[in-house]
Amino acid sequence: MKLIEAYIYEVTRRLPEKLREDIALELRSTIEDMLPEHFSEDEVKEALLKLGDPARLAASYRDTPMHVIGPKVYDAYIWTMKMIVPWAILITILVHVVETIVLFSGEESILSVVIKSIGIIIANIIHVLIQTFFWVTIVFIFIERIGLAKSNGAITKYGTEWTPEQLKHVHVISKKKLIPRSEVIFGLAWTAIWIVLYFNADRLAGVYRSINGDGLQMVMPALNQSVLLSYLPIVLPIALLEIGLALFKWKERQWTMKLVTINAVMKVVSLIVFIVIASNPALINEAMIPYLANVLEINSSSVQNFTDWAVWTIIATIIVTVAIEIYDSYRKAKA
Repeated sequence: MKLIEAYIYEVTRRLPEKLREDIALELRSTIEDMLPEHFSEDEVKEALLKLGDPARLAASYRDTPMHVIGPKVYDAYIWTMKMIVPWAILITILVHVVETIVLFSGEESILSVVIKSIGIIIANIIHVLIQTFFWVTIVFIFIERIGLAKSNGAITKYGTEWTPEQLKHVHVISKKKLIPRSEVIFGLAWTAIWIVLYFNADRLAGVYRSINGDGLQMVMPALNQSVLLSYLPIVLPIALLEIGLALFKWKERQWTMKLVTINAVMKVVSLIVFIVIASNPALINEAMIPYLANVLEINSSSVQNFTDWAVWTIIATIIVTVAIEIYDSYRKAKA
């Protein structure tokens, strides 16, 4: 029955959601009619082989044709695009963000840098998507018209014609438990960004003022970089574990209790380390408090109290966010 369920899943996941339940019932009934009362795995494989490639069978249920570039390579083409495009976007964003942070000199206001970077990133993403679409399409046209010119079958994402044996590699995933690829990629991007921010905090976070009307410029850093770097032996392993967790999510593709437990432990450990670092009184640049007190014409204790309040507000917000995220992953795994 596992092969039958996998085959039905492979067909219905390619169909509009409103059609999936009816088609699944119809397809299950058709397969059962093709099998004897006490059937073997070989008889199941023979029946599924008669029904053919799930991608092509799904196409027969759709109102619109799937001949974007040709039926023989359509399924493999779409799968390849789904795999390449997110990574292309991720790498494009990371390259520009890292480059901007590393080259940031503090002579230009952060707001203007962010606005300029957003425009550049959007333009770069559009360029990369056009190039990706063009070259992947060219490769698959070449494969279909030359590589598969004498073949009657369709190529799958495994690089071969479809056989029932491929269903053994299919993991039937409930939509409620599914981990979107975008979530994994965003997690990897965020890890890369906060690592770069960690090593460049004193060049980014600080007090900015307009000097001689030339725009905002950094007057002094807000954080003590040497204190931040003193936690490197703890921070670096956490960064590596976050990357490992993201790759594990990519492999599993769904929330399981094992993954929920690992994710919860990672989140709690990261939260504890963040609280320890953020609550260190030496983290804030000691020269910033009297400077702000002088500029704002208030006493230093008021500035210090506001700084402490801001830090603990951020900590409380992150605690609530982590708790919600852990609960949400647990709820999905139990669905």
